[in-house]
Amino acid sequence: MTEEKLSEPVMQAVRSGHTIRAVKQLRAETGLGLKEAKDIIDREITAYRSANPNAHMIQESSSWPKLIVAILIAAALYWYLAKGS
Repeated sequence: MTEEKLSEPVMQAVRSGHTIRAVKQLRAETGLGLKEAKDIIDREITAYRSANPNAHMIQESSSWPKLIVAILIAAALYWYLAKGS
């Protein structure tokens, strides 16, 4: 499968580096199995990165670590300010 055969929503996810989103979209559109869709998306992402080495690709990661740090900072600030009163 080449880029021309993938839909625009799938290619947007590929260009952004959103592997899971691209796989889900491809499976919804084609009815492919998980492994087949993942293999196609992995190939497309590799090809896109090779053709566009300077392209910014968003890394899929959880935002939980950032949220936990923000909560800890807020709690420490609250504790510090409350203790000073």
